[in-house]
Formats: sequence, structure tokens, C-alpha cells
Amino acid sequence: MTFDYPFVLIAFIIYVPLVIFDIFASSKNKKYKLPEKLERKINSSVFLFRIFIACVIIAIACPRWGTGFAVSEYRRGLDAVFAIDVSRSMDIRDAFNSGSKSQELSRLERGLSIAKESMASVAGIRYAAAIGRSRGLLALPLTWESESILSFLEALDGSSMTGRSTNLESLIDAAASAFQNSSPAQKIIILLSDGESHSGAIKNALDRCVKEGIIVNTIALGSDEGRQLSAEASFEKASFAEADSDVISRREAFVMRMAAERTGGIYIDGSNSNAAGILASHLLSLVRDTASGSRRPEPKEKRTLFIILAIIFYTASKFAPLFPGKKIPPGISRASIAVMVLLLTSCSQSNSFVQSKFLLIEANYLYSRGKYDEAIIPYLKALNYKEAAPYAEYGLGLSFYMLDEGNAALKRYENSQKMLEAFSASEHSELRYRNSYNSGIVFFGEGNFSAAADAFKDALRANPGKIESKRNLELSLLSIANETASQNASKEQQENKTRDILFDYIRQKEQQQWKSGEWIPEEKFEGPDY
Repeated sequence: MTFDYPFVLIAFIIYVPLVIFDIFASSKNKKYKLPEKLERKINSSVFLFRIFIACVIIAIACPRWGTGFAVSEYRRGLDAVFAIDVSRSMDIRDAFNSGSKSQELSRLERGLSIAKESMASVAGIRYAAAIGRSRGLLALPLTWESESILSFLEALDGSSMTGRSTNLESLIDAAASAFQNSSPAQKIIILLSDGESHSGAIKNALDRCVKEGIIVNTIALGSDEGRQLSAEASFEKASFAEADSDVISRREAFVMRMAAERTGGIYIDGSNSNAAGILASHLLSLVRDTASGSRRPEPKEKRTLFIILAIIFYTASKFAPLFPGKKIPPGISRASIAVMVLLLTSCSQSNSFVQSKFLLIEANYLYSRGKYDEAIIPYLKALNYKEAAPYAEYGLGLSFYMLDEGNAALKRYENSQKMLEAFSASEHSELRYRNSYNSGIVFFGEGNFSAAADAFKDALRANPGKIESKRNLELSLLSIANETASQNASKEQQENKTRDILFDYIRQKEQQQWKSGEWIPEEKFEGPDY
């Protein structure tokens, strides 16, 4: 047996001695002689209340034992934001293209080259871009249009922002602002920088990323030896330096490595000839993990059992004085009665029924709070219980629909309807109605008005009194009529166009015929004109 919160069990260190002391004290210090029946009633009530307290403590500790089923952790997609440092030190040409010492590039050019190469190798990711110098700015929000990000990277240079100094904290915060809290996608930031930061505290930004579940991958650009900055850029490197003095700008690999390790990301040396390949491989691994999900076995949670026991024992302790106080038969102690109650209440059928209900309650609560991706997990757990499976399928359909997965939602509604076929037509009528009604909503949104009308008709068969189904059925039928009229008008227009083309062809043919029949004067005619 294991506990999710084992420290709660420390309460037994205080609870057990108090119970033992109370038992001995009550048996030795009886100032008043109570009737035997009343005394038995009071002792039974106290005994049951003590068991209630013990069950509450164990329930709070959340016990687990046995073998549980595999839990599928659902995640959908991957969101990546390129956080690009465009400070003046990024213009220093101490980077090399694919490890070739013959072709020097600026740090910014090398970083953009890595970003574009990795994007070309990985599909199915939403990308965004943030740039920063003395402050960060979200330049492009998350989009599936990779061409727009590539065009932005092509046009980016150091003159895209004004200001002096480098603030990596502001840059990371700007990149993190691109993510949506409601999205279930894995969130990563790809920081392209030389690691030099002269304002802000990068650790604060990294702590916020850890709290929000954002992974920061870093690409360190430049060389460890560094090169001199021009007098124009010297203000950026050292605030106390003279404007006409040259300073050395070096890659801060330690800062970049620390940023990656702190958030669970990877560190990539920008001088590595295969830097783009390493980044692309890492992104592909994340895409596969988020698409397929991960499965892990876990022990069954027994908190529900002890909550039920606590309710039973508390109720019994309150009602015990109302029943006639009879002596307990010989050989049967109160402890054995508690064990019998425990065995009776933990039978597999009742336990599974209650567990399934609690899973549905948990999932519905998460759904109502807008945490659709988190609600999917308890819904998937509830599928393992026959009595809750139709409702779990329906809940999955709702969650997938809110996550813009219309086809997956339709499949779940269909599965729920198939499961309900095992019951009589009078049972679960509300669930039958909701499956059909929500299927109609999905079909209507996709423009499949015929399927939407059929779904709304099925909903009305399950519950004829729903006005919203009647209204949506009328809208679907009107949309079908409008669509048919539009198709007929288009067909008629095409026929008219074909007829006009045919008439033009006939007119041209007639003109050619008349032209060929006209009298043409003969040339060099010398005979009589008659």
C-alpha cells in the first residue's frame, strides 16, 4: 500500500494514544452509574465515531494498492516560439556556417540559419517569434502558417529594434506570452542568443516558465574567445565603459546551459555543424510524444472507499443511540464488526460503481472550469467501468469539441450511442438526446446540413419537447434549401452561359455562309457585260 500524502498519517501518532487514554480513563473513572442499555448505546456511538475519524485521516492521505489500468495522458500538438536576441552584440561575425571556418557569419545570421533549417525538417508545429533587445516583443503570434515565420526570419536583422543593452528576462517573458493557457499543447521556447544579459534577471523568467510548464531550449551563438565590439556598441557591453573604447563580447555558454537545465530543455552549441539537425530531432521527438500520448500503470486509488466508510461510520455513530441496546453475542467483538462492514462495503461491484461516479464528477468539474485537456484523463479512466462508459464517451466528445477536434467529438458521440443500444429505449433518454443534439451542432458547423438535420431529428425522437432542437432542425432545413437553390442557380447560370456560347457559334457559322455566297467581281474580264 502506498499513500499520495503520507505525512498526513502522522496524525495517528496523536490519535491512537488519545483513544487508548480515553478508553482506560472512561473505564476507571465512572462517577455516575448509567443504565446498562444506555451505556452500551453511548459506547457504541463513541466507538463508531472513533472509526470515522480514522477513516477520514486515511482518506486524506489518499491510499493506493492493487494494480491499476494504464492511464493515457492526452496532449495535443506542440507550440514553439523562437526567442531571438537582436542586440548589437549579435552582429559580431564570430559564428560559422555548418562548422566551416572559411565562411564567417554574424551570430544573428547563424541563429536564423539554424531556425530555418530546423523548421524545414519538422512539420505539424505551431510557430511564433519574439525578438528582444532592451525589451522583449512578440513579433508574430502562434500560427500554423510556417511560411509567414520563414518570411519574418528572412527579413530579420539587427535594425528591427531600437534601444541599448540586452534583457533576456524580457525576451523570454515576451515569448511566453504567445502561449494560451487553454491550449493542451506542449509549450517550448527556443532561445537564440549569445547569453549576454545586462539588465533584468533571467532566473526570474525561467522560474515563471517552470511554473507554467514551459520548456526553454537554448542555442548558444558566437565563440568562447569572443571579439571586440565597435565603439558604437560599447555602451551595450559595459555601462561604465567609455564610448570610444573597444570591449570583448563573448558567448556566455554557462548562462545558456543553465537556462536549458533549469526548465528541462536542451542546450545546443551554435558552432556545432549539426546544430539544426539536433534541434529538429528534439522537436520531432516532442511531436511524437504529444501525438501518441504516454501510458503508465499506476495503483488503484482507494480514497473513495475510505470516504464512503467515513460517511457510514459517522451516520452509524449518530443513529446508534436510537436502536435498542443489546449485548453483542459472545466471540464477536466490535473490532470484528468493523472488519465485516469494511469487507461488505469494499466489494468490487459497489466499489467500482462509486469509483466510476467519482471519476465522472471529477471530469465534469475540470470541464466546467475550462480545463478540457485535464478532463480527458478522468473520462478515459471512467471508460473502464461499464455503467459509466456511455457518459464518459459523451464527456470526451464535449472535451474534444472544445479543443476544436470535431471529427474526434463525433466519433465519441457515436460510441456513446452504440453503448446505449444495450439498454431499453426508455433508459438514458437525456444522454441519447444530448449525443444526437451535439452531433448536429458539429455537423452544422462543418457545413454538412443534411447530416445535421438527421441528427436533430434523432434528438427530437429522444426528447420531442426540446425547442432548441426544433429551431436548429428548421435552420438546417433552410440551409439545405438555400444550398439547393444556390446550386440550381449556379447550374442555370452555367446552362445560360452554354446556350449563349452555342448561339454565338451558330451566328458565326451563318455569317460565314452568307459571306461565302456574296458576288465577287471577276478580275481581267474582257467579254460582254450581259
